[in-house]
Amino acid sequence: MFNPRNLLLSLALSAFAASASAGSLVYAENGFQFGTVDLASGAFNPIGPGTPEGVTGLAHGPNGSLLTLSFSGNLESIDPNNGAVSIAGATGLGDCSLLTSPCGPTSANTIAALGGKFYATDYQNKLYALNPLTGATTPIGLTGMPGITFVPLSTNPDESFNIFDEAFFAADGKLYATFDTGTVDTATFTGTPVIDAKLYQIDPATGVATLIGPTAFGLTGAVEVNGTTYAFNAPLGEVDALDLATGKTNFVSNLDPAAGFITGAVPTPEPASIALAAIGIIGFAVCRRRRHA
Repeated sequence: MFNPRNLLLSLALSAFAASASAGSLVYAENGFQFGTVDLASGAFNPIGPGTPEGVTGLAHGPNGSLLTLSFSGNLESIDPNNGAVSIAGATGLGDCSLLTSPCGPTSANTIAALGGKFYATDYQNKLYALNPLTGATTPIGLTGMPGITFVPLSTNPDESFNIFDEAFFAADGKLYATFDTGTVDTATFTGTPVIDAKLYQIDPATGVATLIGPTAFGLTGAVEVNGTTYAFNAPLGEVDALDLATGKTNFVSNLDPAAGFITGAVPTPEPASIALAAIGIIGFAVCRRRRHA
């Protein structure tokens, strides 16, 4: 005999089970491709054809969109359903999209969001307030973190090339950043730190950064999920847990090589919300069946 209550319970449990596995998924971008990363396994699933120009940073924006900052200084909006990208507006920050670009101290660096407010940094690691609808930025203040004084990927007399790594993210209701610079040997592709990696907490009202401690070299992005902060370690190709009190990292999973260097990540919709929505739909369907029985 058909029992709608038993069916509802069974489907609800299935929805919760499915949503639990979704809890380890985050939206992510690697500069040129948007997708999802499973933090537990490191698997990367591309969504859409990729971004038309290089981007960095990721934040939940208006109307379900995701926001990222292009190397040329535009605020761009990504549709998480299909990866479609559109320009929200110019930030006023400078262009560093090519080796021949000016790449001055006010070049666009990265973005993050905290408490419904949006922030950007430039190459001198100055903090800006960011309008998510127009892209316009308003200076807040210098963080005191080291700046980027070279064109990324520019070469040195010994044929090594210059890199920097910066994860800019919100966690535990606060704003954080990691930063380092280094060189990469073109023969071995091993990185050598020039400015050692450190973790900072940033005051969003003044921009001033407070040093927390040393951290792993090569952290390119970070995201908080269910109270744990995960960081993407580019040199080691792995997902690490990041201790916000000390800067120490611990291995979580090997990152899919197809993911490249993750430079921005945000949580996907809350698993509980997904499950509740599924239960609501199921319940509606059962009620309709009963009315038509």
